[in-house]
Amino acid sequence: MGAAVLLGCAAIALGPAAALVLLTVAAEPLLVVVLLAGKADEGLASLSKDGRSPLSLRQMAYVAGLSFGIISGVFSITNILADSAGPGTVGIHGDSPYYFITSAFLTMALVLLHTFWGIIFFDACERRRAGGLGLVVGSHLLTSGLTFLNPWYEASLGPIFILTLCTGLWAFSTAGGSFRNVLKCLSCKQEPEGQAMLYSALQVPPEG
Repeated sequence: MGAAVLLGCAAIALGPAAALVLLTVAAEPLLVVVLLAGKADEGLASLSKDGRSPLSLRQMAYVAGLSFGIISGVFSITNILADSAGPGTVGIHGDSPYYFITSAFLTMALVLLHTFWGIIFFDACERRRAGGLGLVVGSHLLTSGLTFLNPWYEASLGPIFILTLCTGLWAFSTAGGSFRNVLKCLSCKQEPEGQAMLYSALQVPPEG
């Protein structure tokens, strides 16, 4: 029973982050370096040395935020997972029996929030938008404050997941996403070969 709880909580807490790493980061070596380093300055240095690099500041912001979220999530859930392996029974003294699973869902939300915050924060810094910076800091403080309501989990998890959804939509819009792009991705339609752009056409023309 203890092993099942441990594996289940670990999958809930870190499964989405692992899926994001495998689907969006693992195929690009430079992004893997940024993910492991936990900072985007090394990737930006590579961009400045090689103007032909396909990576962008938004990609760096996404990976840096994901890296910080994973680190935060691992440190948050490690002791909880160790306790979930047993021995002992949660709730035997009247405490909530949902402690482990709610902690796993809370960790998952925080990992995703850190990813979204990274995208929004980088964009706000680049565009010099103080309002965006303030909202990121404010939502971070709000999320941390909501955890003080535990073990009244329905009062903390609900608002945190609503905040995660809203922040995710904000980050999606900030990164240039649109509903049309989502439909195109879900339909799995490929662009016609006749409309493909040559790489040479994407290069910046030399200064005269």
